Amino acid sequence: MNNEVQFILSLSITFTVIIGVIRYKVIDPSYYPFFYLAGIALLVEIMNFILAKNKMYEALSVMMNIYHFAEFFFYTWLFHAWGLFNFKRSVFLLIISIFFICWAALIFGTGTIKKPGYYFPVIYAITLLFFAVTTFNKLVIQDRGPIIKNPKFWILTGVIIFFSFYLLIESANLSVFGKNASIVFRRGLYGIVSYTNLIVNLMFATAALCIPRKKNFTKLF
Repeated sequence: MNNEVQFILSLSITFTVIIGVIRYKVIDPSYYPFFYLAGIALLVEIMNFILAKNKMYEALSVMMNIYHFAEFFFYTWLFHAWGLFNFKRSVFLLIISIFFICWAALIFGTGTIKKPGYYFPVIYAITLLFFAVTTFNKLVIQDRGPIIKNPKFWILTGVIIFFSFYLLIESANLSVFGKNASIVFRRGLYGIVSYTNLIVNLMFATAALCIPRKKNFTKLF
């Protein structure tokens, strides 16, 4: 699969962004981080293609290293808004602080800000998978309506699928695995991830359509 096809498939996140722009003022605010992340992801995909096309690999690495932490931040914010940490802001801020220190240590401590970083993506992907599976289990137990109409179901399923494959490809990029991973094998992995990304983006668009309207509260006098 060539870069142009991968880029076109990645633009499927545009559906979620468009739906978010149209429905932003009427949806439940707890889903705002989801749409913020979708917008950032779209910009990153476009910049990724442009920088790679012009062989600006150092700038590409810097952008992706920053995006990795941004992605973790917005997903963690989303899980916090859904009550994963019992709505305790202190817990949310503690988690973000710990991972920021970890990210900074791995990126700046090793001087790899201009090189692809592989260790932090593996760490935060495992963490987000844990958050998603935990939230999914709570959803299955607590949800009383048709789960197929629940936007959390589509988002969580998408997160679990995407980061499962993401972990596979990032593990293949680590030096300990890379010695035995051929170029053909890696290209095959990237192809699988591209199609997986398309499916997940369509799940996200479905979720965006299912997000409930914000609740209107009447003041009691």
